[in-house]
Amino acid sequence: MSARGSAARELLTPLPSAERPLSILLLEDSPLDAQLVAAQLEEGGLPSTLECVPGRAAFVAALEKGKFDLILSDYNVPGFDGMSALEAAQAVCPDTPFLFVSGALGEDRAIELLKRGATDYVLKDRLERLGPSVRRALREAEGVRLRKRTEEALRRSEERYQLVAHASFDAIWDLDLQTDAMHWIGDATEEVFGFPLEEVGADAAWWRRHIHGEDRERVLAGLQRAFDSDEDRWQDEYRVLRKDGAYAYVAAQGSILRGASGKARRIVGAMRDITERRRAEEERQKLVHEAQARVEFEQQLIGIVSHDLRNPLGAILTGASLMLRRDDIQPWHAKAAARILSAAERATRMIRDLLDFTQARMGGGIPVQAAPCDFHALTLQVVEEARTAHPERTIQMEQAGDGQGTWDSDRMAQVLSNLLGNALKYSPETTPVRVESQGEPDAVVVHVRNGGDPIPPEMLPRIFEPLQRGTTVGRSERSIGLGLYIVRQLVLAHGGTVNAQSSAAEGTVFTVRLPRVPVRDTQ
Repeated sequence: MSARGSAARELLTPLPSAERPLSILLLEDSPLDAQLVAAQLEEGGLPSTLECVPGRAAFVAALEKGKFDLILSDYNVPGFDGMSALEAAQAVCPDTPFLFVSGALGEDRAIELLKRGATDYVLKDRLERLGPSVRRALREAEGVRLRKRTEEALRRSEERYQLVAHASFDAIWDLDLQTDAMHWIGDATEEVFGFPLEEVGADAAWWRRHIHGEDRERVLAGLQRAFDSDEDRWQDEYRVLRKDGAYAYVAAQGSILRGASGKARRIVGAMRDITERRRAEEERQKLVHEAQARVEFEQQLIGIVSHDLRNPLGAILTGASLMLRRDDIQPWHAKAAARILSAAERATRMIRDLLDFTQARMGGGIPVQAAPCDFHALTLQVVEEARTAHPERTIQMEQAGDGQGTWDSDRMAQVLSNLLGNALKYSPETTPVRVESQGEPDAVVVHVRNGGDPIPPEMLPRIFEPLQRGTTVGRSERSIGLGLYIVRQLVLAHGGTVNAQSSAAEGTVFTVRLPRVPVRDTQ
């Protein structure tokens, strides 16, 4: 290609920063030459803001105050030579292209200037070369800046990588799957294996040999599966052999790098010693298993004892009932029999609660046998029984909406009885207890309200936990604190919810929401 064609191509090459005029510093003591330079730049399609300075002082001041895209300099300026100007510019802005535009410049001197860092030179009688030279200088400068930025980014990246490796508790590794070379980085490598970093093998075979024999096949197979799939991460836990002959548990994970075809080519990862964590976890599991075994034994014991107590209590209840039916019973005998009957009934309720508690804890919940029933009718039955047992109390009832649904009627009666008995027990005798059942489109909602002292705020979140009671009650009304726990278990077994709210102003209200399960057609 001809020199003229090359020059034409350079004239068409866009500027690196075509959005704005070039900022150019020109060292030139001749106003006429400065005008010629400006005209040549404009003719060459290089819009510029030209700051022309005639000597040393103005040149140095301009360098200190401004940032220029390009510096043009005459070589011979009174009291200031081109070499000094070049040195001054390199001290302040070494990355800015520096071109000499001079009337006379010998070949030896020009070569020396280029060696010292000048970008190019143009003779004043050949100013048509100025445009292409400026464009070339700008492209070269942009390339130099890009290379420096890239080198700086790589340097910072490598520095951060080394800092992370040394600061991390992980042994960093890099495995090349093409060569089987494995590079280890970081002080933690010695902590994991016990080997100084320089003694750790440089290939993956060394690592594979140090995997515990019982873990090796599993680990390598899992790694290969990750390579063969489209996954980009792998992780595992296994044992590695240390220099002292002991084994350490490690948690390893890696990021898989793949080629254009998707084939795994490299994996970079980290390995951490988790021996102490594994030992602590194994000890914790041992303690948990021991605690579970102890709890299961205690619950089995409670269940067995509670079950075996039902027979003698049944005999006591039967005997007391028969005594009260005798026409010739003496008053003091009747009073004693009534006390026996009341105590036996209370003991029976306690045993029932204990059996339900044991069933809930050991069997994953209390089983229910759902069947169609009328919840309003069930509520009325429980309220009537409570009125008979507590004639001195006022029990109000309100019902609305459809009460039909599918529930275990015996268990729901137990829920209502426990909530109503709880309300009667923990409220003054002079205050009423109110039971409200409301049918909604998809559920039935029951509210049991009572007055009296509110449940303490710190107790309210735990009110449905076993062995919890809201306030202290008299000796004759003692319970084992399982009633509300069983209420919650039975409601949950029906897919419902139960909650409690309590305040001095509003009293205490327990709310049960039960989903209305449609009755299936059995025909």
